[in-house]
Amino acid sequence: MEEPDLEVMEEENPEEDLYHDEAKLMRVAGWANAVSWIILALAAIFSLSGVVLQIQQGALRLGINGILGMISTLFILLVGGFFFVILQAIGEGIYLFMDIEEHLRKK
Repeated sequence: MEEPDLEVMEEENPEEDLYHDEAKLMRVAGWANAVSWIILALAAIFSLSGVVLQIQQGALRLGINGILGMISTLFILLVGGFFFVILQAIGEGIYLFMDIEEHLRKK
């Protein structure tokens, strides 16, 4: 049985990065940005339509039930805003770490 050759091969391109693909990271950051805006828009549309529907049904005249219904409808906007902030932070964090890594490699 022949033993495998365990010699360490020299890299052809020393600038090549073995840990990440910059294009893939840019794509992930772009997708996070786009999805965050889509989620915020959908949350705003659903929340606004829920508020309009409750106003048309006279929910504000029902007392505490109408107020709780309005709060639960506006909660959709709060959750959508939370996901918007998280996805924006992920996208911007990727860009930030890529800039830091590029800056450190130049030294």
